[in-house]
Amino acid sequence: MKHIKKLASLLLAVVMILALATTAFATGASNPTTYTITINKNSTDKAAHTYAAYQIFTGKLETVDNKDVLSDIQWGTGVTGSTVIEELNKIDGFSIPTTATAADVAKAISDKAYTTDAVGAQAVADAINAALTTTTAGTGSIAANATSGTITGLVAGYYLVKDKDAVSGEGAQTRYILEVVKNVSVTEKASVPSVEKKVKERDDGKTSNNETDWQDAADYDIGDEVPFKLTGTLPSTFADYDTYKVYKFIDTLSTGLTITDAEKNELTVKVGTQDITNLFDVTVSGQTLTVALKSGTDLKATTLKDKAGAAVTFTKDSKIVVEYKATLNNNATIGAPGNDNKVKLEFTNNPNGEQNGEKGTTPEDKVVVFTYEIKALKVAPTSDAAIDATTYAALTDEQKADYVKVGDKYQKTQALEGAGFTLYKKVNGEYTVVGEEVKNVTTFEFKGTDAGEYKLVETTVPAGYNKAADIEIKVSATYDTTADEPKLKTLEVTPDTAGFTVTTTAASATDTTHITTDGIIVGKVLNQKGSFLPSTGGIGTTIFYVTGAVLALGAGILLITKRRMRR
Repeated sequence: MKHIKKLASLLLAVVMILALATTAFATGASNPTTYTITINKNSTDKAAHTYAAYQIFTGKLETVDNKDVLSDIQWGTGVTGSTVIEELNKIDGFSIPTTATAADVAKAISDKAYTTDAVGAQAVADAINAALTTTTAGTGSIAANATSGTITGLVAGYYLVKDKDAVSGEGAQTRYILEVVKNVSVTEKASVPSVEKKVKERDDGKTSNNETDWQDAADYDIGDEVPFKLTGTLPSTFADYDTYKVYKFIDTLSTGLTITDAEKNELTVKVGTQDITNLFDVTVSGQTLTVALKSGTDLKATTLKDKAGAAVTFTKDSKIVVEYKATLNNNATIGAPGNDNKVKLEFTNNPNGEQNGEKGTTPEDKVVVFTYEIKALKVAPTSDAAIDATTYAALTDEQKADYVKVGDKYQKTQALEGAGFTLYKKVNGEYTVVGEEVKNVTTFEFKGTDAGEYKLVETTVPAGYNKAADIEIKVSATYDTTADEPKLKTLEVTPDTAGFTVTTTAASATDTTHITTDGIIVGKVLNQKGSFLPSTGGIGTTIFYVTGAVLALGAGILLITKRRMRR
């Protein structure tokens, strides 16, 4: 028996081959002469549709024993009767004479007593679809994102309703609907797959194994490998499909992320605990990663094997999970804009017997990877005297930018060249180099850092100045972890150690925690001039001058005395 399991995504929750002699909706001549089918959309279907109703049988709606029945049945304008008989006879259990009337065919269908959505009912719908003419009894459109639509002006009869045109975008074509018409309201059986992308947060330099660490944003250092996960679902009507051959993840990475050959080879595709990477082709072209079901592979097939050779079966509840890593590179966007990455899913969207490679596309799902910058401005004090807090508070923001805090005073500064710095990050309790020394500049930019603990060390001291104390900085970030458009909220810097004055807005009265929303930390590092230390408590160099003079005078007297004695 030909199963019409290709009918996923769209139409009515009712594919009923109703007993035509026992299922109808009107009563007597007092009913209106034309009727309306109201089609309610499934919440997952966001596409526009144009539905067409094809008249299979006409008849008279009457009430018999409190039941609505269709009598006086004739062939409708939407089918070729002989072809209906021919197609029905291809189904196990049907044997209808070629001379049968429309009423005979209706009774043959009714005698099967198919229940709603039964396999036999779906097979009958496929058979009738194969016999349709180009004549429609009525059409109705449903706009994208609308909740319902109607087909009006239908006389009493038995109808097949289907998508008149191919459906694209965030939707799927309807499964064929068979319905006896009075005024009737149905809900389309339209289920669209979904896709979700997550990035894994890092803890103290190592990725953790907690499932809750998969979120919509994370921060990393440039050079780090960033783990990503893509999760795709199948439609709730998956059982209605005869074949399911289109399933493709299309993942677009920002220019700040690179997938190396090794990372591509480490990519995995799983359903549950089974590795099914062997069923997919993985390609990287520019910034696009594609993970697509291999040509000819059918998720409905019963002969599928996973990578280990074990049988694998897909159901409507199956989730297909892709995991891979990409390296955050030197093209990464620094600060609040972040490095966004989007994924969408292409899928089979025609469940009917006429399937011809039609496909739909889900909306994109986005995650963001943030990376920050620590910028140190090298300064020296000017000859201006330090000012107190009250005087400093009266300055404009532009004037304050020239000052650093020294004790309880504020000292005006100027740029200083000739220094060199190295930035260290604490990883697993120990500091390691993350930014190399740079000399003969006044601004030191350490780009591509994430949240964590850092130490800034002056490794080259300008001539005539004292070495600045090592500066320890703790950076904490807050950002959206579950959001369609993840945003950086704050970047907190603490403490404000002596010799490093953060120029962002202070978040507390103690002036030890500073907040920036652009993801760039700017601070001034102050060098004080070296000192010529005075000597105290002695006679200094005078004694040497006096002693030298005495010795020189004595030597002269001795020389004159010797000459006189010789004479």
